[in-house]
Amino acid sequence: MLAVVVAEGVAIALLTVLVVGLLRSHALILKALHELGAGLELERAAAPSGPVPLQLEPGVQPATRPPGTVAATVTGTTLHDEQVVIDVQGQGRRTLLAFLSSGCSVCHVFWSQLSARDLQVPGDARLVVVVKGPEEESPSALRRLAGERIEVVQSSGAWTDYGVPGSPYFVYVEDGQITGEGSSTSWAQVRDLMGQGVDDVDEARRRAAGTPGRSTAPATGPLDDARDLPRADRELLGAGIHPGHPSLYAAPDGDDPRDHDA
Repeated sequence: MLAVVVAEGVAIALLTVLVVGLLRSHALILKALHELGAGLELERAAAPSGPVPLQLEPGVQPATRPPGTVAATVTGTTLHDEQVVIDVQGQGRRTLLAFLSSGCSVCHVFWSQLSARDLQVPGDARLVVVVKGPEEESPSALRRLAGERIEVVQSSGAWTDYGVPGSPYFVYVEDGQITGEGSSTSWAQVRDLMGQGVDDVDEARRRAAGTPGRSTAPATGPLDDARDLPRADRELLGAGIHPGHPSLYAAPDGDDPRDHDA
């Protein structure tokens, strides 16, 4: 009888140690998750059980890539399984890539807004919605969301090329370079902030070109004004004719005008 009691006591002690260890490790895991931000949405409001929604950074954040990052060409298929290539290179070409999915609730808001007839895209850019390939997305579900007005390309490779962290995500490409990118929760915010980025790029180009209204192209007309003297000097120096060069003193008929001054 005593042996049974002792055995039960040892078993209870071992179970206690095990339970305490499990509770401690559980507490450490919860603390680590809390520090990472998990569960914050559930703390703000009583939500039904289920996955904790992804919290997007409000607003479209400025591009964090190095200046002059070249944008990749988007290759994939349409929702009708046709091969397509979206070339974002070229002077004066503007493209807004919207990385969406058929699953996230915020993306459904964008699908609805992007199908509007009076949709205004910053800088009159070409709007292309990029989704992952048919191995990860349902083409039939995407066709219902896209309707007839939204240009959609299925390309998992584009998500990798652009380093897209999740959806929704937007990348603005101008002249083959990424000039803006980020996440948002409404099209109005994307339109306003991307539009501001387009204006900033235009303003920077005007400053780089010089004073507005003044042509920066090199003059090529005849030299018939005193204001053209600096230009004449530059052209002579460019041709290797320096002050004192014999050709500067030669008359059109070959005589040296210095001989007539004697």
